[in-house]
Parts: sequence; C-alpha cells; structure tokens
Amino acid sequence: MNRRNLLARGVSAALTLTLTLPMAPATAQQRPDMSRKAVTDDPIAPKRARPGYDVTIVEFFDYNCPYCRRMEPVLNTLLASDPKVRIVYRDWPIFGPPSREAARAAIASQWQNRHAAFHEALLTSPARLDSAGVKAAAARAKVDWPRLERDLKAHGAEIDALLARTNTIAEAIGFNGTPALIVGSQVVAGAVDLPSLRKLVASARAKPEAR
Repeated sequence: MNRRNLLARGVSAALTLTLTLPMAPATAQQRPDMSRKAVTDDPIAPKRARPGYDVTIVEFFDYNCPYCRRMEPVLNTLLASDPKVRIVYRDWPIFGPPSREAARAAIASQWQNRHAAFHEALLTSPARLDSAGVKAAAARAKVDWPRLERDLKAHGAEIDALLARTNTIAEAIGFNGTPALIVGSQVVAGAVDLPSLRKLVASARAKPEAR
C-alpha cells in the first residue's frame, strides 16, 4: 500500500496488526533497535502523560499531513477523557523540507515547555506549512522565538538523530504513510475514529505486558 493510497482512504483505511517489540535491544550494526524502550521511551521524543498512565500510544505523523490533522482532535478527546493514556510523538516528516522544518521546531520547543501548545498550533494551521507558517504557529503558541533558535542550535544534533531513529523505526515496521499509531503492541496504519481508538486502548489495557 503506497502513501497516496493510504492517505486517500483516510479513516476507513486503518489497518491493525499486532507488533511484537523485543525487550532486548538489537545490535546496531545488524538492525535498528526495535525494543519497546527504544520505540516508546526515546528521551528526546516529546510526550504527553499524567502520573499513573497505563497505556502508551506512539503517533508517527507529519505536520503537513491532512489526516494527521484529522487525528489530532481524536487524540485530544481521548486524552481528556482517559487520564491513563500517554502519547509519544514521533515526528516523521515525509512531506518534504517544510515538514522537517516544522518537526525540528516543534521538538526544540520542549526545552521551553511549549511543545503541547506549539504542536496544536502547527496541526491547526489554516494552510500548508512553510517557514512563515511555522513562525506564525509559534507566535500563536506563545513560543519564545529567539529561545527556540538558540535551542535549535544547541540541540540540533539530538533532534536530527531523533528524526533519523524515527524514520528507521517506521520503515522497519513497514509504515507507508502518516498517520500511523502503535497502541500497546497494536500497529495501526491510517487514521482512526474515536470509538476505534478507545477499543484499541481497551485491548492494550487488557494485556499489561504490551502497554
């Protein structure tokens, strides 16, 4: 399934599989680290969680993906109604340089504790993002732009390494487009609606070893 077909089918195209993430990290020279810790607990990947969460959703997304924008209110509604869900944001900028610019800026904003607001502003931007759109979203999210530029310079290598890790993981799993989710050990290619997402969370919650 290519990226165009996946995006064209939208919400109804979600493909759910079961992913078994090995608990031991792989040898770097042989294959990417696909351990659960590497996928869900990357120290640089932004996260939203309350204390006591028991299910993790990993979202692979692009700020210029229209179906990622459709997923955002679904995820926000889930978080508001289920305080035991954690979201791990894996920026996967597959729509070109403007998407990569937005991803790098969003990741950098976490060093000033503005990621949640900036992430939302980017995904609700009125048009396809470019440099001006990224800066406008930052203003709406009350991001300190000079501080962001300093953090991009100071943490640029870390951010680029995170994006490379995310790309490697997404390709190893076999994702062909965005959005894509991992809910517990369940892999979902494509956007899903709120009832479907709640079912996936309930299934993950019933399997403690796969949360």
